[in-house]
Amino acid sequence: MTTQAYGQQSAVALAFQDSGGAENVSSLHWIPFMSEGIGLAKDNLQSQDMRRLFDEGDEYEGPNSVDGDLEMEAQPIAIGAILRTIFGSPTSTAVDSAFQHVYELPNSDFDRYYAHTPVTYYKDLGDAGSAQLFYDLNVTQLQLSVANGELLKATASFVGGKQKQTAALTPSFPTGKRWTWDAGSVSVAGSAVDEVAELTFTVNDNLEAQHTLKAQKTPSRIKRTDFRTVEIGGTLRFETQDEYQKFLDQSERELDVTFMGNTEIASGHYDTLRIQAPLMRYRENRPAAGGVGPITVDFTAGGKYSTDSGTALRVTLVNTQSTY
Repeated sequence: MTTQAYGQQSAVALAFQDSGGAENVSSLHWIPFMSEGIGLAKDNLQSQDMRRLFDEGDEYEGPNSVDGDLEMEAQPIAIGAILRTIFGSPTSTAVDSAFQHVYELPNSDFDRYYAHTPVTYYKDLGDAGSAQLFYDLNVTQLQLSVANGELLKATASFVGGKQKQTAALTPSFPTGKRWTWDAGSVSVAGSAVDEVAELTFTVNDNLEAQHTLKAQKTPSRIKRTDFRTVEIGGTLRFETQDEYQKFLDQSERELDVTFMGNTEIASGHYDTLRIQAPLMRYRENRPAAGGVGPITVDFTAGGKYSTDSGTALRVTLVNTQSTY
């Protein structure tokens, strides 16, 4: 008897490996998620030899690789594991009965083979069959986004890796409320602003899974192919020309965004996510009347490396998880 698989019965988890080739299912972080597309790709090699036939030539198995996106609403415990995939291990400290985790973008690789700590990705589609285990993965891009009237979301893009089937595990998802748009506050250069309608932060490490002449069809390395970028985008209500003037002047200022829950997790502490870009510089800010109604402005900006802060982006997470 077959079992119909439903997306709502699926389960996803992440774990961090000690090294490449050492998949880890003993310390999984279970991730509530909206959608995911992590899977194995097998390229084909087609012989191009002429042999007095119109038919295509012999076919061989080519390079194997793993890629895909994981999209989630930013749950306060699970988001810490997602952040670690691209920021690396945070600096974690106890704050009364809560914990603070500070993430900053690294300027060194995990080792000669992997840009980041290799990740194991567990996926069970709830179809009563074997679960999938993908390992030796890195996250090449991480996006945090929020729009008015919505929840804060995160999307991680994976590259790698290797795949095997494994026995299904019993999930244990973290509890805790997500952050809504109205739990957020925005300041630029220390001054509060309230005209932001949508906001997106994207860290792109430009990683690529690479194959070498080795007795394996899977990648042997995950390497950087370009500079890391921090992109900031969003939509502003056009009520004054203040931000447009900053675009004209090409000013660099700190963007500071904080999301705070409304339920205490410890005395005087709440689930909090703070995102700081110490040097935001507008790249596009073009006010235009596109029709009737309020004018809005779509903008893009870069988050530049700050020698004072030692990073181009810092994320501070407060929750009840002691370590990542």
